[in-house]
Amino acid sequence: MAGLQDIRRRIRSVKNTQQVTKAMKMISAVKLRKSQERLVALRPYASKMMEVVRRVVGRIKGDSEIQPGPAAQAFLSPREEKRIRVVLVASDKGLCGGFNANVLKAATVFVSECQAEIVHVDVVGKRAAEWAKKRKLAPAGEYLNVPLAGLQQVVTEISKGASEQYHAGEIDALYVIYNYFNSAVAQTPTVFRVFPMDLDRRAEGRDAVEVSHLLEPDPNAVLETLLPRFVETELLRNLLESSASEHGARMAAMDKASNNAGEMIAKLTLTMNKIRQASITNQIIEIVSGAKEPRTPGIHPSSCSSLSHFVFRGSSLRSPTPFKAA
Repeated sequence: MAGLQDIRRRIRSVKNTQQVTKAMKMISAVKLRKSQERLVALRPYASKMMEVVRRVVGRIKGDSEIQPGPAAQAFLSPREEKRIRVVLVASDKGLCGGFNANVLKAATVFVSECQAEIVHVDVVGKRAAEWAKKRKLAPAGEYLNVPLAGLQQVVTEISKGASEQYHAGEIDALYVIYNYFNSAVAQTPTVFRVFPMDLDRRAEGRDAVEVSHLLEPDPNAVLETLLPRFVETELLRNLLESSASEHGARMAAMDKASNNAGEMIAKLTLTMNKIRQASITNQIIEIVSGAKEPRTPGIHPSSCSSLSHFVFRGSSLRSPTPFKAA
């Protein structure tokens, strides 16, 4: 019976765990929907923003009468990457499958292959901060437990600081390492260079026919205004991609854990039923065996004409007192 008690205890424990995983799956599904809604709304805007910046830079580059301003120089004359700034985006919590492992592996490969000096590291998420400390990369900026509504503030701080460093010559490029959101079950670790922007890279949804726009007051002034917004938009998109990827990975992991718990409960229940069946069978065998055991030696019903010939008192057996008529 001790075996049955242990199995029942394990079944209760697994059921409790299954309730937790199901609750976490539902919570992640709600958070995923919120992040995905913002991401889906931002992606077309970011794509068009990149296209506008590309066209303005191309306009300046193609017109010999326009003298490139400081903002245009950042795109037209990319510097040799000697000092760079890196933004690493991971999660604050675990239980999200290979989400953190994949992006941290991509960061490790990037750091090992990078020829430039990493002079500034920004980490978003506790897992990213732990990774940076293990590799003795003191994070200059830590953003932990940031809610979805607080991403804009993080983006503004990083964008402002990186732009100032770039124009001051302190850094030559800004990179973001994050998980690109493909679907709830598929995320791609990505290393993205925010600036200098690659003008040869084609944005999604680019028009087949180039359109010439009238820019007022002049292309340089337009680009000066667009550049900070472009950097903020790209950083916000990267953070939203990572947020949606995290919740999607956690939802998938908790769904798999719930299914595994259900399979384990079924196996334990089957084992418990087998043990109970074996126990009942053994009890029946013992009862049947006891009924077939021989009676007390020297006493047999055939040797007695009636049970009145014997009187049982406790464990003793004696003959009855003869009956005398009055």
